[in-house]
Amino acid sequence: MATIYKRGKVYWARAQRAGREFRHSLKTGDRRVAEKRLRQWIEELEASSWGDRPRVAFAQAVKAFIIEYLPTLKPASAKRYGVSLKWLSDKFSGNYLHEIGKEELTSFESWRRALGATNPTIRRDLACLSSLFTFCEDREWIDEGKNPVPGYMRRRAKRGLVEAPGRKRYLSEEEEARLLNAATPAVRTAIMVAIDTGLRDQEQFTLTWPQIDFGRGIIRTTTDTKNGRSRTVPLPARSAQALAQIQAQQAHDKITTLNVFAHEDGTRILRQVKGLKAAAKRAGISDLRWHDLRRTAGCRWLQRDKRSMEEVCKLLGQSSVAVTEKSYAFLEEEAVAAQVAAQKPAHRPVDSGAKSSKNNKVAR
Repeated sequence: MATIYKRGKVYWARAQRAGREFRHSLKTGDRRVAEKRLRQWIEELEASSWGDRPRVAFAQAVKAFIIEYLPTLKPASAKRYGVSLKWLSDKFSGNYLHEIGKEELTSFESWRRALGATNPTIRRDLACLSSLFTFCEDREWIDEGKNPVPGYMRRRAKRGLVEAPGRKRYLSEEEEARLLNAATPAVRTAIMVAIDTGLRDQEQFTLTWPQIDFGRGIIRTTTDTKNGRSRTVPLPARSAQALAQIQAQQAHDKITTLNVFAHEDGTRILRQVKGLKAAAKRAGISDLRWHDLRRTAGCRWLQRDKRSMEEVCKLLGQSSVAVTEKSYAFLEEEAVAAQVAAQKPAHRPVDSGAKSSKNNKVAR
């Protein structure tokens, strides 16, 4: 039901919908014009509502999501959501939430794939979108059960939209020796520290001198980690010696900086991916990424040092032991395969010549 009333010299409209009252200035003092504008406003009001709720623009939802929800996430997760939200906004900024369904999600997936996004990346974007819809359900901007993403992802998983299998690549001690010999001095130290400490690349290349305790042989990370918690990692002698040489060189060159891995002007080195790639190529080592050095650290602690999963979980700063067990389950598979191979009984090859001679003798 809608009515008009006069406030001063201007007519206003009033309408009730789902227990809510809406008011709107008709911006005229002429009753006939006001009644005409009332009908137009009612049509607009009907068109702008979804079920019992006002329709919410995607851009409006994203703005609230960034302000209210992202600060509750771990720093790394918030950063990743920020990347996804950019892509989602580029595609859906002109839409209302209720307009995003199976067809729109299919279009988004095809668009992202055409731009070179991999399946895991697309899945992360869609997971972010799903969280956005859940956030809007909590805000009562959409009805529960209106999130189209989980059902879409279940259907698409059957057709290949799945997470990439976890990598299992790590360096053998022989490969490590070849890699270090082939690397330049600066890259060699960075590789060595990555293997010895298990630090994430962001943790390693933001490392400052106050975080290193040479006397106790440890490094303390900041809270700017994947899970937002600091931790203590070991600093073995070889890495400690290499870092001490860097510190002495910086002092000799009068480089004033707190950054451990720094350029000559004191600014920090962001990454050493190209250096690793070049060293691996010279060493004849294939399929190696920087994160594989961190995995090598975990494998060494488990295999060589016989550390427990709980200890390795703490050293790597992973969220739970279950995550560590899942990440390093392949080591048990390798161990079992090696055991079976070692115990496999030798099979005597069939002497086809002798068998043939015997058959010939019988035939004669």
